[in-house]
Amino acid sequence: MKKLSLLFIMITITTFIVACNSNQAAEDIYNHLESSVEEEAGFHEAQEELVDVEQQEQELYNELIEVNMDELDEIQGTVEEAQALLEERRELVEQEKTSIDAAKEEFDQVEESIEDLDEEAQEVANNMVTTMNERYEAFQNVYDAYNKSLDLDQELYDMLANEDLEQEALDEQVDEINSSYDDITSAQQTFNDKTESFNDLKREFYETVDLNVEFESENGETE
Repeated sequence: MKKLSLLFIMITITTFIVACNSNQAAEDIYNHLESSVEEEAGFHEAQEELVDVEQQEQELYNELIEVNMDELDEIQGTVEEAQALLEERRELVEQEKTSIDAAKEEFDQVEESIEDLDEEAQEVANNMVTTMNERYEAFQNVYDAYNKSLDLDQELYDMLANEDLEQEALDEQVDEINSSYDDITSAQQTFNDKTESFNDLKREFYETVDLNVEFESENGETE
């Protein structure tokens, strides 16, 4: 009887220790996840600025691609304005990448705590890691596609500075730029889809480990 009691106590203590380890691991992961969100704040700020600069440049771009070949000398001021906005976009895209890289580096630290979770939470956490890796790869694709488009825009502005530019060459460059915009849109959609999937898994993880976390919806309300 004493042996059975002692065995029961040992099992209880072991279960308690496992539960404590799992709770601590969940809290550690929570801290890294929220720190990652904070690191990504710079990405969202740069993204908002980027939208504004893109709109300004788009207006100039539309003017430039409609120019007559005999008016090239009259649009050089507009070309310079567009080039300045393009450089702003380059800087903002780099700010986005710096923020995303820092957020990913912080997120990667959650893997150190996953093995201390219980089995169900481990599965959700591992799915979360996989999805975040896919999301990061999707962002790299957006980044590469966007930089390719920036280079093509720069080539266009350089062409417009040449008074010997022919209409056919301009049209070909515009077609290539439009194609690059399609690539950006496709890559961006994948990134958005992965972001949504990751957020769903993060919510599921918090529910699985019984962490009472409020989420902010798209309209700014907490859930």
